[in-house]
Amino acid sequence: MQVETLKGVEFPKKQKALYRTMHNCHKGYRYVNQGIKTACDWLHLLRDRRGEVHNPWTDTPITIVELGCGNGILSGLLSDMMFDVTGVDIYTGEIIYDRKGYKFIEHDLTDFPYPFEDNQFDYCLSFDVMEHLSEEKVAPVLVEMARICRGMLVKISCHGIPPLHITVKTPGWWLNQLTENCPDFSWQLLRNYERVALDDGRVGHTINTSSDVRPFRNGEKITYAPLFYGKRGVINNDEN
Repeated sequence: MQVETLKGVEFPKKQKALYRTMHNCHKGYRYVNQGIKTACDWLHLLRDRRGEVHNPWTDTPITIVELGCGNGILSGLLSDMMFDVTGVDIYTGEIIYDRKGYKFIEHDLTDFPYPFEDNQFDYCLSFDVMEHLSEEKVAPVLVEMARICRGMLVKISCHGIPPLHITVKTPGWWLNQLTENCPDFSWQLLRNYERVALDDGRVGHTINTSSDVRPFRNGEKITYAPLFYGKRGVINNDEN
């Protein structure tokens, strides 16, 4: 695999070591999962029309793959809800994480193809992962994601700096990438987490879906963390 260099940091050669350090030493990475906070309001989209977690045509559990599952908290939660869950991450973390509640595969998302069949999963989840890819890897990763599933929930952080956040773009840019590289899918913006400047100087969060970027009072740009829902075919109004 070709090694890319960004400001003296080699990817992906040093990327695994970087995330190993983060998971071992940073409590936020080890114990917190932002994906849960983002996804819980929308978990109903992963269920069938009866509100169940079984496929109505086969009566088998709905299958989910979480790409970049990190500490596995979200994968474990979904497994506890009786979904059939597979977690994928570049870092196993088997010493500090209990991954027994779901199937786990150690895999670099920039290694193609993924070890899955076409349309193997009902849904593919990816939360705060895409921004960790170099820009030239975004398109092939999305193509591969679309290949292995029939529906997606994708949350992307639109702020941050290297060496963790490599591709920082607006929600509109990401939506273009989704539509161009997953042409069989229809897409919907479910939510935008908006960073806003508070009066005491801290940064707060609200929800906004009307625009990509608006300025702070001091001229700095507001950044977002959009949550996109994609489905092969047409998204119906009753899925919202």
